[in-house]
Amino acid sequence: MEEKLVEKINGICEEYYEKTVDLLSRVIACKSYSGHEGDCADLLKDFFKENEIPVFVDSRGSLLAVSTPFSEYTNNEDNAKQWVTKAIEDASNNNAKILIYNAHMDVVSADNSEEWTDDPFKAVRREGKIFGRGTCDMKGALAAMAYSLVLTKALDKVFKRKVVLLGCFVTEEEVSEGMAFKDIFEEFGLKADMVLLGEPSKMQISRGQRGKLEMCVETTGVCSHTSVPETAVSAVYKLADVLKSVEKYELDERAKYGLDAENTLNRTTLAVASIESWPKNRSFVPDRAAAYVTGRLALGQSMKSICDTLEKHYNWPEGTKCSQFVYRGESYKGKKSEWVSEHQGWETKKDSAFFKLVSEAFKAITGKEPINKIWPFSTDGVYSASRAGIPTLGLGPGYEEMAHKIDEWVKEEDFKLALKLYTLIPFYSEE
Repeated sequence: MEEKLVEKINGICEEYYEKTVDLLSRVIACKSYSGHEGDCADLLKDFFKENEIPVFVDSRGSLLAVSTPFSEYTNNEDNAKQWVTKAIEDASNNNAKILIYNAHMDVVSADNSEEWTDDPFKAVRREGKIFGRGTCDMKGALAAMAYSLVLTKALDKVFKRKVVLLGCFVTEEEVSEGMAFKDIFEEFGLKADMVLLGEPSKMQISRGQRGKLEMCVETTGVCSHTSVPETAVSAVYKLADVLKSVEKYELDERAKYGLDAENTLNRTTLAVASIESWPKNRSFVPDRAAAYVTGRLALGQSMKSICDTLEKHYNWPEGTKCSQFVYRGESYKGKKSEWVSEHQGWETKKDSAFFKLVSEAFKAITGKEPINKIWPFSTDGVYSASRAGIPTLGLGPGYEEMAHKIDEWVKEEDFKLALKLYTLIPFYSEE
């Protein structure tokens, strides 16, 4: 059966590849900056309806598409929660797994469009690559995942699938990873046995990531006129000690763990992103100063553990305060956002059933053993893995180093491979 299944998937994905490229081209044309994903969401919603895949929109504007072999197609959006609940119950009644594919619709800006070789919001194919904003991060995976939901339904006529496939296409990940994913779970009452993230991974299996922290470190002093600095206590000079302490912490971590990939989850990185001081007047010695620090957290680390270490072991000024950065925004549907930027790292072990399943699917398509790794950056896995405890992996076309870059691209070879794997994996889930 496996040989026939793989042969059929190779054939159907080759047949639908150009249509998948067309879908990618259309979503690239949407300038779906964070909080402005409406056009992209409407395009995807129409795509799923045209292909008779049930699709629902939550109050934030994220999309939930459902490919199930157990329930009939419906377009009734008025009872979305009830329909999704029934689809989940059908999975349980049929002893089926629930697999979620996750992709975000938003992209970072391309304000420097004059530096691009081509229009960043027009897909251009050359040299075996597709260029355009979001091709790598992560509309390439989004388009492949969207089409895989359609193809799994088509293959249900030939092969037995005992898995319900849910496509979560979310908003605002670039500014608040995990927030919209959490919202769509809670609004529709989702359950899942496995989550596959489509973030760029060079089509290698990502088994985890470091956590993420954005914090403000603030110092205070006594203000004076610059003509009598002896009467002041400069918050800026205190902040200078903070900056050197943060640098020393980072260098010590680097010296202890090195830069080898196998130590990614053991090493915390800290980087000062920007600094400010007040009053903003050249005639005053500032009595308040702040540094904005971004960290990538080793397993088990938190803002408290890092700040405790800085305070105890480094030249940390007395009275220095650390506070979490809180993202506050608004979705394209007008839903307010408030999301603390402190997320724990996570890891899915190589001996897990989900890792073995994805590895076997990869070998069936490519004939090769997959490479596995840990992501150094943050993803929606901070919700599914860190908070919800769902086995989570990443597998996406695109080279991580091309994310957010000028002339961003995805290799067509990897894009096609992603389409094949996303279509095959749900059929392997019955093993």
